[in-house]
Amino acid sequence: MKKVWKKAMAVTLAGSMVLLAGCGSKTTGQSQGTASGQTTSGESQAGAEGGMATISVMAPQFYGTELKNDHSDEVIKKYEEYTNTKVEWRREANDTYKEKLGLVLMDKDNMPMIVTGSGDLTANVVDAAKRGAFWDLSEFLKDTESYPNLSKADANVLKSVTVDGKVIALYRAREIGRYGFSYRTDWAEKVGITEQPKTPEDVYNMLYKFTFEDPDGNGKDDTYGLEMTKYVGPVDIMQTWFGTGNKWVEENGKLVPVHQTKEYREALKWIKKIYDDGLIRKDWATVDSGTFGDACKKGEAGAFVDVMDGAKRIWNYYIQNDIKSVVDPTKTATMTLVGPVNDKTLATSGFNGFYLMTKAGAKTEDDVKKCLHFLDKMCDDEMMVLADYGLEGITYDKNDAGKIVMRNTLEVQQTPSVGLNSVIAYIPNLNPTNPTLEKQESTIAQEEAIARNKKVAIYNPALGYLANSGVNAEVGTDIEQIIDDARTQYICGQIDDAGFDAAAKQWLDRGGDRLVKEINELYQQDTAK
Repeated sequence: MKKVWKKAMAVTLAGSMVLLAGCGSKTTGQSQGTASGQTTSGESQAGAEGGMATISVMAPQFYGTELKNDHSDEVIKKYEEYTNTKVEWRREANDTYKEKLGLVLMDKDNMPMIVTGSGDLTANVVDAAKRGAFWDLSEFLKDTESYPNLSKADANVLKSVTVDGKVIALYRAREIGRYGFSYRTDWAEKVGITEQPKTPEDVYNMLYKFTFEDPDGNGKDDTYGLEMTKYVGPVDIMQTWFGTGNKWVEENGKLVPVHQTKEYREALKWIKKIYDDGLIRKDWATVDSGTFGDACKKGEAGAFVDVMDGAKRIWNYYIQNDIKSVVDPTKTATMTLVGPVNDKTLATSGFNGFYLMTKAGAKTEDDVKKCLHFLDKMCDDEMMVLADYGLEGITYDKNDAGKIVMRNTLEVQQTPSVGLNSVIAYIPNLNPTNPTLEKQESTIAQEEAIARNKKVAIYNPALGYLANSGVNAEVGTDIEQIIDDARTQYICGQIDDAGFDAAAKQWLDRGGDRLVKEINELYQQDTAK
């Protein structure tokens, strides 16, 4: 396998790296009607069917099967009846979602009422907010009677979606300690590794053995150490192992972008080494991010760096497909969920994504209330169970204690409710409180890893200031891409230290110097820090 990719990449890699967002997504944006998949757009209206409200939502598409599988019609019927709301879905490919979001924000004539954002607030969202594109939700979220769930939103997390004193979005809550390192347990045993990696050196040694010591025992040179795609989340996580920080770091009383630190360059050199040594596939920067996790599932790679629930899903795949351990065929393969390396990992911001109520789509306060009513009802236990666990008798059963027992017979993209969780804000609870899940070994391991991560997770100290930075709104997206592209080029050997230094200077020249100045002014003015 490695030999084949080397030949292919000699032709394709040089021209493929620079603009990651434009590379090779096999899915394109599409809209789907509530039940039929037909293209729809429009604003809230009183439905003809029993006064049911209609709202429009734009959300990422990961699989292309969102709410289109067997029994999805039952899921749609359940959420419509429970929330008294029809949803006109507009799905856009996740690979290019941020770019598409920027275009959508400029198209006022076709603006959905709710626009879902991924990650933290981007510069173009902040810029649009400063121009009054979104509703201020501050007063709405004080209404405990109308919104018993959303009114319990964490005030500290809301600061990260506050621009010029206005709460311009509803956040989508997430565990702080989601990110970390995992690996296939039987592969480690096969190559003689008996202890979990604690340092980057330990990880390197594991990846090397997974690549070159035939961990699957088939006698072929067909494995890689670490799964990688053009989704660069794993790079952000691995950087923290070297003390790099999370986007920004505090040094000597000032906030500094991490790419200006020596630890960042040290981390890049280490990641470049695992690339140079063949421990990840040579074409990683062009691999569709929608396939992330597949290499571990298929036995092509043995280590996984991302969210702990992703590692759990790989483990569950082994169970569902009866993938046998390579050292004991009487047992099913498992994953070991380590979490931190070097006692460090990347923290989330307490949320991962957000919901914008657009003024071009939700034209009146009544429209906003319909949107918030829907999002609030979707945080009830009944809807969280529907979105996260699916349908009783199809994707789960209940045991004698009334707890949910997952069948795990379908992959995520095949489940009836896949995609519905894109409208779950997980406020105030990250999981349903009644009924609860009968936890499998993989879920218990996930929760234990998250607990370890949470103790050492590294936060972004500039997050709240970036949301209120005029310079960030003006140039943030563009200059961030400069560094992201240079990082990939450096790892893949297309540029050296001088080339990265040139990119860093370009970052400064195009507004980075002004951004650092403004962020630190906001930092010094913050008496609550």
